[in-house]
Amino acid sequence: MTLSVPNIHISGDRSELLFTHEEALSWFVSLQEEYEASVDQLGNCSLNIAFFTKTKMQDMNKKFAGKDNPTNVLSFPSNEDIKGVRFLGDIAICSELIKDEATAQGKNVQHHLMHIFIHGVLHLLGFDHAEQSSAEQMEALEVRVLKKLGVADPY
Repeated sequence: MTLSVPNIHISGDRSELLFTHEEALSWFVSLQEEYEASVDQLGNCSLNIAFFTKTKMQDMNKKFAGKDNPTNVLSFPSNEDIKGVRFLGDIAICSELIKDEATAQGKNVQHHLMHIFIHGVLHLLGFDHAEQSSAEQMEALEVRVLKKLGVADPY
């Protein structure tokens, strides 16, 4: 099976960026391998990732999720096809919260970030954790992908 390399656009203030384009591609390809082996084919796809401050994430969380507090990640699925490329959607990540949570949970910041990245992409792919059964499926896939990346089970 030959995987197509996704188009990932990363934006945000330089001080907020926590990973490189190459790292994001590597993490995505690990997710893609596991996803395509167990769920479905992704094909040519793209997504956007933007890093935001706590204040901006709180504003977005209030506006889009009705929750008046900052969050570590928000995903905005799209699934549009643009010239034969499946646009998965947008992911917003809060760098400050990622660092704070990793410290509070005694986790490596990069490993926590990898988990949040994978979590956000799975939301773009239609996974949800509102129901117990779908949460278990999503978490199991996260654990398998993170294991491929050398990251311990975050749960």
